Amino acid sequence: MARAIETEIREGRGYGEGLGSYVLIDVRHLGKEKIMKSLPKIRHTALLFQNIDLVEQPVPIRPTAHYSMGGIEVAKIDDMSTKIPGIFVGGEASCISIHGANRLGGNSLTDAVVTGRLAGMGATNYAKDAIFGKGEKTKQLAKMWQDKFKEIANGSGEVHEMYALREELGKQNWDNMGIFRTQAQLDALSAALEDIEARYKNIRIPDNNSVMNTAFTDYVELGNLILLSRCACLAAQNRHESRGAHTREDYPKRDDVNFLKHSIVNLKDGKLELSYKPVVVTEFSLDGRKPQ
Repeated sequence: MARAIETEIREGRGYGEGLGSYVLIDVRHLGKEKIMKSLPKIRHTALLFQNIDLVEQPVPIRPTAHYSMGGIEVAKIDDMSTKIPGIFVGGEASCISIHGANRLGGNSLTDAVVTGRLAGMGATNYAKDAIFGKGEKTKQLAKMWQDKFKEIANGSGEVHEMYALREELGKQNWDNMGIFRTQAQLDALSAALEDIEARYKNIRIPDNNSVMNTAFTDYVELGNLILLSRCACLAAQNRHESRGAHTREDYPKRDDVNFLKHSIVNLKDGKLELSYKPVVVTEFSLDGRKPQ
């Protein structure tokens, strides 16, 4: 559906421009009774955000990023533990190959319930026997962020740059690593991310209040977004196939011979390293699934 909508927009049959472009969905033929019975939430959302009633007129729609296929690598599925002692993950934050390269609608709730319960139980059992010590590492991390706060709160950078960078980061990701990708686009994104990261290091936040500083929270979050963008870009650059939500126009076929594996990105000594982990095929064989 997302690819179909984006294709309509790209080929000139949509409305608007850039990130504001869209197509119209018209369900008026269903009639008021069926819409009220089967689509009450969608109707409510359209009324709330667009002041448009599905019963009376078409609604503008466009694809958006609303779920992450992937996450932190899980070391042990029984308790959702990771390679970092004491860190347990679940739902979208975890990567245990429940959804593969795409996710069927509604399955994220099942994922969150099952893996969330396992992670909670795992963390509980870990805490029972963990030796927490005097928290020296926590103190070191706290001091590191306190020093960083002083640096960016009193620096000479442009205070408005942070929010401009966040907008630019989103646009670069959408334009070059959105629904459709090519090697040229991904390489361009990689270069753009290097520039964004360099500018990020010179940011000054507009508020030097050390208590409940939301600007500093935004700063930390932006750094995380840049890092995750670099991870995704590196993996996409080196996956020369199309699979699930990863659609390469220059490699339109699925390649099970070379890419039936997970992309794993690690940060080591300040540099990103890409490796792979085989997909474990258990009950359902891929023999009957021909590459599309």
